[in-house]
Amino acid sequence: MTREEALAQLSASSAHSRGQAARALGTLGRVGDLTRLRQALKAETVSHVNYALQDTIRQLAQHQRPVVLAADDADVIPEEVRQQIYGQAVEWITGFLLHEIASPIGLVRLAAKRELGERWEGSETKRHLESVNRVFEAIETLKNAAAVPRPQEFDLAALIDELISAYPPETIEWVSTIGARPCLIKGDPSLIRMVVVNGLRNAVEAQETAGRAPQAHDVTVNWGETDVDYWVSVLDHGMGINGPIETAFEIGNSTKKNHTGFGLAIARQAVETMVGSIVLEPAKDGGALYTARWRK
Repeated sequence: MTREEALAQLSASSAHSRGQAARALGTLGRVGDLTRLRQALKAETVSHVNYALQDTIRQLAQHQRPVVLAADDADVIPEEVRQQIYGQAVEWITGFLLHEIASPIGLVRLAAKRELGERWEGSETKRHLESVNRVFEAIETLKNAAAVPRPQEFDLAALIDELISAYPPETIEWVSTIGARPCLIKGDPSLIRMVVVNGLRNAVEAQETAGRAPQAHDVTVNWGETDVDYWVSVLDHGMGINGPIETAFEIGNSTKKNHTGFGLAIARQAVETMVGSIVLEPAKDGGALYTARWRK
């Protein structure tokens, strides 16, 4: 296959042909082909072709001369480079906050507890400091979500069972699971835990506030793999999604009491660290469907 043939095949009707073309351009492609490849990536809906395009874009981008961009040119930065820069920035900023601010807040807590004495329990000072502490716990989790993955082989089904078992028995009764057992995969269990725990928690809470008594299978956790990626989905039959979906992933955005608003942001950062994505969408029969996919 020549370079010209590969470029032409990027728009073929066959996913197999598009995948072959994407891989061929990793060897045959030129820096000038990046625009065509990014357009193809934006339009691609098949996972294995999408990943092949990302790999080729990354290879060719490494040979591109660095340039100083004007402010108006910011939109030409490749998406894969944006994600890498964002992940590095998240890790640096969260690390700075934890190092420089968390310790003084701990000292404030100790001083307040000592000065208030018996009035500490039930005080507004304690309540507010506990709220700040939850935020810093979320920041630490976000930092970990941006860290370099440490893959190992483990049973995804067992991890999901463990997360479900943390709920009360009356909740477990209406949570069902569908997937291979065992489901041995290679990945970073701590990152995957962040992804699954947030999807499951949101689904359970949506069901608990749905305005009716939960029924069997109201929350369903499904998992599996394809030839190129792993996936987990969580389906609920709650009240559905409030507001624009994209804003749900913004840091600090939460309408729920005692929530820091970091949950979905942490989940997305974790899955992007593993080279994957999360989709949150309305479910067909009401409620919400949360699906995470990440590369093998």
